Amino acid sequence: MGLQRMRRLSSLAAGSILSGLFIQPVLAGTNLTSAKVYDFDSHVQLEPVKKKPRLAKIGDVMVPMDILKTGSSAWAKLLFNEGTLFRVHANAQFFFVPNTRSFQLKHGLVLSMIQPGQGITTVITPTAKIVAFGTALTVRHDSTQNTTLVSALTEKPGRPIFVSNENGAEQIKLKAGEQVEIKDNVVGPVKSFNLPAFYQACPISSVLAPEQEQLVAQEPAEVQTPLLVIREETAKAVAGQSAAASSSTELAELCAPVPELPEEENEPTVRSPRIGIGTCIPIPFISSCSPGRSGGRPNPGQGRPPAGGQRP
Repeated sequence: MGLQRMRRLSSLAAGSILSGLFIQPVLAGTNLTSAKVYDFDSHVQLEPVKKKPRLAKIGDVMVPMDILKTGSSAWAKLLFNEGTLFRVHANAQFFFVPNTRSFQLKHGLVLSMIQPGQGITTVITPTAKIVAFGTALTVRHDSTQNTTLVSALTEKPGRPIFVSNENGAEQIKLKAGEQVEIKDNVVGPVKSFNLPAFYQACPISSVLAPEQEQLVAQEPAEVQTPLLVIREETAKAVAGQSAAASSSTELAELCAPVPELPEEENEPTVRSPRIGIGTCIPIPFISSCSPGRSGGRPNPGQGRPPAGGQRP
């Protein structure tokens, strides 16, 4: 199934699938309505809904179901209407769903920075579902290997990141400094990684590293505000982590850009979007999937280079 059809199905199904997430006041949040491309480098393309694809420009505004594609060695920085920040690495294909807080990553690596108090946010890949309550995490999906790698950079007491396979099963939870791989619909073991070493090895997340306030100062004022909130959370996570050994190879895998899709896959074959009819992500103490019930209770131009030559 191509991305165009994937967009249509997501738009139809998203409201019904996520409706159960907002039945309690604690889950209320601000829906995603727009995202501004405030910085990028190299070849970044936008595919607006019902319009021809075109090269992105600084200040472009994405709306739900617009597709963002990054070329080789490219990256893009997005600011969403409610303050969520995304950094999209090379060779990615990404969009978000109307009337929800749901992101769809078909291929690529993203750093998601979500302020606390926004409600439940989901990141959906063809092989995994990730549910977060306000946190920083990286999600890497390689569609050539049918593999998703999720790494948690922050945590809130009682609000871990929930990760499951495409069917909403085999659910596990991640704390700061933990990662898990989902391959061919099988959720692997949770592994720990060293957060300070991760920030050194992964330029896409360097703005969250300790003692990197100068990188925050290089961002637009409207971006600095949510960044400072997220950095408070990442600083707590680094300070609270026990010593965790991580090899340089392991860390490189967590933030390596995905390979470029073969030409024939750029208008890809993808199963129906993971936020689709009948899907379900049970969240402990909040909602569950009822056996025998259909779907159960669902949860879920040219840009300027950064100052100083830093990668994002």
